[in-house]
Amino acid sequence: MSLRHAVLMQSRMLLRSRRPFSTISATDEAHILKELDELKTKTKKTIIEDVEKVKRLESEDRNALNRLLTSCGMPRCAFRDKLVFGCHVVALFAAFSAVGIWKAGRDAPHKDAKFATDASI
Repeated sequence: MSLRHAVLMQSRMLLRSRRPFSTISATDEAHILKELDELKTKTKKTIIEDVEKVKRLESEDRNALNRLLTSCGMPRCAFRDKLVFGCHVVALFAAFSAVGIWKAGRDAPHKDAKFATDASI
């Protein structure tokens, strides 16, 4: 059975299983319309809140680097966001490098360590 054939069969079954709109009573219709209006208002409210959150995230000072750039007079813009992101990447790289160097120095054998396979001892 092809995908097209399966989709056609499913759509036919859905069309047959729907009850006509004429069987809905006036109270049910009013209830459905009321729920739709509530859903629309909730959706609009959620969208507005999300847009405000995004605007706030794009424009607020999030840390000391942003405060420093603001005090130096650098305007909030896309370049500033890229600069802050680049500084965070460099800081992470430096931190991982420092941890790696520390770990390598800690795990390295010392010169005065005595091994059982050393025949000169």
